[in-house]
Amino acid sequence: MLFKTTLTPRFYETDALGHISNTALTAWFEVGRVRLLESLGAHGAQPVDWILAAITMDFLEETFYGTDVDIVITALEAGNTSLNIKCEMHQNGRITVRGAAVMVHLDPATKTKCRIPDALRDAIRSLTRAPA
Repeated sequence: MLFKTTLTPRFYETDALGHISNTALTAWFEVGRVRLLESLGAHGAQPVDWILAAITMDFLEETFYGTDVDIVITALEAGNTSLNIKCEMHQNGRITVRGAAVMVHLDPATKTKCRIPDALRDAIRSLTRAPA
């Protein structure tokens, strides 16, 4: 585990079948990614400097209202202009969702992709080498 944040499901996020809607779960992964970037913010990782290029999600079990959900970043890899992030959602000791995202770093002035700053690369390297 590289990073973890916890969310409390809200009743309105449930669907007709009584579990958390897949649309809410997609948004929760975004919360996890943004909080990760915010935690690295002193290193040039402002969330507004990133766009989502790809996302995959595997729904392994139902996620329910009434119990907190941990969003866990399990892997993080920086490319030249992109960041690959692997995530899991845990509820009651079970992995309910597993996913991956590719984020692209943008130059805020030109809105074109740009190299991930070295300070952020160093922060990512420190995070990925830290003991779990």
